[in-house]
Amino acid sequence: MMLSEGNQSIVLTFILLGFSEYPELQVPLFLGFLSVYTVTAVGNLGMIVIIKVNPKLHTTMYFFLSHLSFVDFCYSTTVTPKLLENLIVEDRTISFSGCIMQFCFACVFGVTETFMLAAMAYDRFVAVCNPLLYTTTMSQKLCALLVAGSYSWGTACALTLTYFLLELSYCESSFINNFICDHSVIVSVSCLDPSISQMLCFLIAIFNEVSSLLVILTSYVFIFITVMRMPSASGRQKTFSTCASHLTAITIFHGTILFLYCSSTSKASWLVVKVACVFYTVVIPMLNPLIYSLRNKDVKDTIGKLVVTKCLDSHDMCVTQCHKPSLSQKQLPSPTPPFRGIVLMAARNLSVEAIFILLGFTDYPELQIPLFLVFLIMYIITVAGNLGMMVTIKFNPKFHTPMYFFLSHLSFVDFCYSSVITPKLLENLVIADKSIFYSSCMLQFFLSCTAVVTESFLFAVMAYDRFVAICNPLLYTVAMSQSLCALLVAGSYLWGMFGSLVLVCYALQLNFFGCHVINHFFCEYTTLIAVSSSNIHIPHLLLFGFATFNEVSTLLIILASYVFICVTVLNIRSAGGRRKAFSTCASHLTAITIFHGTILSLYCVPNSKNSRQTVKVASVFYTVVNPMLNPLIYSLRNKDVKDAFWKFIDTKVPSR
Repeated sequence: MMLSEGNQSIVLTFILLGFSEYPELQVPLFLGFLSVYTVTAVGNLGMIVIIKVNPKLHTTMYFFLSHLSFVDFCYSTTVTPKLLENLIVEDRTISFSGCIMQFCFACVFGVTETFMLAAMAYDRFVAVCNPLLYTTTMSQKLCALLVAGSYSWGTACALTLTYFLLELSYCESSFINNFICDHSVIVSVSCLDPSISQMLCFLIAIFNEVSSLLVILTSYVFIFITVMRMPSASGRQKTFSTCASHLTAITIFHGTILFLYCSSTSKASWLVVKVACVFYTVVIPMLNPLIYSLRNKDVKDTIGKLVVTKCLDSHDMCVTQCHKPSLSQKQLPSPTPPFRGIVLMAARNLSVEAIFILLGFTDYPELQIPLFLVFLIMYIITVAGNLGMMVTIKFNPKFHTPMYFFLSHLSFVDFCYSSVITPKLLENLVIADKSIFYSSCMLQFFLSCTAVVTESFLFAVMAYDRFVAICNPLLYTVAMSQSLCALLVAGSYLWGMFGSLVLVCYALQLNFFGCHVINHFFCEYTTLIAVSSSNIHIPHLLLFGFATFNEVSTLLIILASYVFICVTVLNIRSAGGRRKAFSTCASHLTAITIFHGTILSLYCVPNSKNSRQTVKVASVFYTVVNPMLNPLIYSLRNKDVKDAFWKFIDTKVPSR
């Protein structure tokens, strides 16, 4: 091991180039791989937990499946974190010991998965061809031996290949044209002849592929023969369905491996190799739990039962709390003057620990995990998009204009709005306790109401800005001065806070004692006051008047502005000029249509015609989806924003 000691004594480092030749893709790839890794971790760990807690799944097939999920989780965790790091930092170096360690662990889990899939094929062969002897043949001892053998052989192969890599010497700073320390790219930067190490790797890879595929193909040939002899069509269908998930996983896994190592390297570009590596190191560990859960009724039923059990436990807790006697409920004092009553009633509600249970989407327990993943991805895009828009506008002097000043505040409001609602929604999708305290509920409503009213008036202000820019371009700089822009934005925030404060003051005067169930995923005003034991006629009337005033006033400003804009644009003689004028308004019109269309569908349609589920879906749209769409609309349809964004990325993440 003298050479390996020499390698470490000179502090040898490698530079993982990854996808640095495509600097414009660094951020999108980071978000994509982060989402994939999140799904991978949740899916595989979830599969292990499901198999562990359900006695019905304590069988040989699920024993192998739990180990497959463990291997996939470890494999992805070995590779993906370093990949994510290299996509957002300039320093893409990895130490010699770190690179060798990554290769060793990746090789262990890669080889182990190969033989785990072969063991699962043999298990299916015994189950289909010898069902009466299945329990005897696939004993616990044999299953443990097959799993231990897979891990042991994987470890032996990895240690052997690692030993021969350590025997090579390497230049001080070598570029590795990949995102992972793969054997072929490590030996390619060696200063010595790596032919022995390459030959050994080739032989081990061939042996593993041939032996595992022989076991798999032989097992499925016998399975196919046995199934075709079954007289019942339903029996054949049921038998094939038990093997479908395994066959899908095998095809994807071995297909990618064979494509990488059995095709001539000269014919494959490095980009193709990298994409194939992404597939079997990042994508396949995510796909396996999805394949085995989406195509497996037992797993889906277990997930549903777990979610239903948690929801029922939460509901039972709520009922228990709701039936606790309260001294304050028996000794209610006489009414007090309004402003004093606000403080006293809020104090009473707090003193008896008023609690609300947000039911959310508990009507569909089977959708809790998929909804969690979808909303998590959307929230990540919302945060990245809106903060990215603010940073782009802040650091580019070209965007220091009234239009982008308003757009930066719109992004800030969208970020705040989503951050007020989405984290609690995500929490309630994965935990049993869906309660929220009285004070937290009131605070959530106040902040969300402030954000949505502010956004409504910001859209109106932006419409007025477009009107001045198109109808009075020569006076635009004078008319839309910095002081006026600041005044319009401050007015939007102040009116939003004032309206929210008025509604909260009336809500604080209502009785909320004990525990109440809110059939929504956040503290929305109508569902909040509906669970009060007080008369809610005045708060309802106030909400209707406030919402109507906001909608009518903002839509009047928007419609009046765009009527004048249309008249002015149609008077432009040049078709190119008309097209350019309309294009500057396209993003704003799209955002307005989505925002106000959702609001009007919620509050301007009689409640009798709306099911609660429709209300929830519409609420998801304007609380979760809209804040995500706005930065995408303004960036994808705006050449200046796109150019500035990529220039910023090029500056911060230079290609090596």
